[in-house]
Amino acid sequence: MTAFASRTAPKARPASSTGSEQSLRSRAVGLWQSITALGRAMALAALLCALAFVPTGWRELLAGALLGAGMLLFGLLTSLGNLSCNAETSLNQGHLEVGGQAELVLILTNPGSRSTRRGRIGLALGQGTVIAPLPALAPGQSHQIRLKLEARSRGVIDLGPVTMEAGDPLGLIRRRRILTGARKLYIHPRTVALPPLEAGLERDLEGDPGPGIVDDDLEFHALRPYVPGDDIKRVHWLSTARAGTLMVRQYEPTLRTRIKLILDGQAASYRNADEFELAVEIYASLGCRCLLDGRRLQALAPEPDDPDAHGTTLPTEDPRSFLDACSAIRPRQDSYDKPDLADTPEQTSLTILVTGSLGDRQPSVLADGSAQNASPVMLLAADLDANPSLQTQPGLVNTVVGNRKDLPILLENLP
Repeated sequence: MTAFASRTAPKARPASSTGSEQSLRSRAVGLWQSITALGRAMALAALLCALAFVPTGWRELLAGALLGAGMLLFGLLTSLGNLSCNAETSLNQGHLEVGGQAELVLILTNPGSRSTRRGRIGLALGQGTVIAPLPALAPGQSHQIRLKLEARSRGVIDLGPVTMEAGDPLGLIRRRRILTGARKLYIHPRTVALPPLEAGLERDLEGDPGPGIVDDDLEFHALRPYVPGDDIKRVHWLSTARAGTLMVRQYEPTLRTRIKLILDGQAASYRNADEFELAVEIYASLGCRCLLDGRRLQALAPEPDDPDAHGTTLPTEDPRSFLDACSAIRPRQDSYDKPDLADTPEQTSLTILVTGSLGDRQPSVLADGSAQNASPVMLLAADLDANPSLQTQPGLVNTVVGNRKDLPILLENLP
């Protein structure tokens, strides 16, 4: 028992030793990752030559092993240098429209006390990468790289990360450092300015009152005492005479039109991709007009990532966020249950459906008369290069749009 107690506990490793081992391990991993596929093939060939030289004694194998090792050492030495740079991207427009252009400025700065080596800058842009040379930078020196971006098609593009690379002339070693993360660049669909949508305004009186109380509107609510800054025109003089103090009017806010905007996302409803893009342009133009008019908008679009979803509700806080969401709309290749036109809130003033030339031009909810109290429906069919037309019947406005520029004229001619 005494002998067991006298045994000394094993000495703990110093923290500095553990930290140095982790540092060496991380450096070794980084060095291995910096060796290119060609460099690894060269190292493997040199190792095989060295192993084969031991039993055979052939000098040619020894020469090959020494040559491979020498080339790897040369590549390692010529790839050394400072890669510590700060990168900052500046885009004069964070959102583009199809066909638009923007200038991207990449500012690279050396924050250290040692000069950086020459290398090249890589900027991931969508599925590709833009490469630009970078000269050596003295301490505190900056360098700008300007790129012209052209939005050729609608979508959401990953801009970044920005990387700095340096290597040897033989391509055996390639050091890479990530300077910045990635950001999103939204390419909006083309839109056209539209007149205010007057359809459905007669149903506003059937909706719920808007929240809060305002100082100037049409529907009288109550009286309150005058406070400095109130408009003297809103003073109710009869009540003022009775109360002996100034009293001003308060009003209920005017009801806003509720609009349900639906995009037919089934690819089979369109003849080609260009016709679907026309439908998205119509959809985006109508949504922006509703938001600019202060309408309560429910915007539904296809959800390509979820095969079981009927659709997704796009954000409608402001036109910018709505257009950002429109940038990511993609058609569904499979058949899915489209949103039901009859499944609308009672306060909905107007339902708008945007479809293609092969889509349903006569919604079943109107054909079978199952929703007599449903809100009016406006159906817009995108038919590329077709002559614009407008047909009306009880509860339905049926239009054909061949070009987005035809849309303002059709809306101005609505009954």
